[in-house]
Amino acid sequence: MISPLGPHRTMHGRVVEWLGLRIVSGEFAPGNQLPNESELAERLGVSRGGVREAVKALAAKGLIEPRPRLGTRVLARAEWNLMDRDVIAWHGRIADPRFLSDLLELRMMVEPEAARQAAENATEAQVAELEAAYAVMAHNAPDLPATEDEFVEADLAFHLTLLRASGNQLVEQLGRLLETGLHHTLEVSSHLPGGVSATLPLHRAVMLAVRGGRGQAASKAMRALLQTTVQALRDAPGVLSGSAPTSPGRG
Repeated sequence: MISPLGPHRTMHGRVVEWLGLRIVSGEFAPGNQLPNESELAERLGVSRGGVREAVKALAAKGLIEPRPRLGTRVLARAEWNLMDRDVIAWHGRIADPRFLSDLLELRMMVEPEAARQAAENATEAQVAELEAAYAVMAHNAPDLPATEDEFVEADLAFHLTLLRASGNQLVEQLGRLLETGLHHTLEVSSHLPGGVSATLPLHRAVMLAVRGGRGQAASKAMRALLQTTVQALRDAPGVLSGSAPTSPGRG
């Protein structure tokens, strides 16, 4: 038997990921029961103990509720820990437009103010990191999509540095928590026609405002950057238009 589990660091992680993706995608829908322990163990080619440990991990994330003698029930989305790193990553993997929209809305709430704070609090080293990240973006932009990996990594570094430079440790932690989802958003936006040409100058405007200590200008440029991204994503078919999440496939 060939296991349907994908690559992961550990067998436990592979089982958690396989189940988590299918819960987040709706293949295992809220209110329904998961297949029983023996069935899952046979289907995935793992021990019943491995399934049991994965169920505990998913219960801790609020996705499921194990009930003795009644089976394991998938909980309503309102019960899920949507700020869990794995849950964020699974939403990114299935390209859930609703979650992507909520992530962009959260960024709109946080990043303009973080940019303003960064203009007031950024260290010389952090400004240098912003400049370096922007330089890599500008260098790779003309060769997209061939240089997509380098461009997206630099774009991610730019935004995470900005959040860290705000001087607020909770905002910094939020950036780390959302890193996977943010990476997915940037990856999607880098594919959009004209998206990079529209947003790259706004990244530069944010960087220059932070370097110059101009908080209001930094906030304004970041808001314009995010609004441009949101509009581009709304104009792209199927990205924010409410299309169904992509199924992770059946194993």
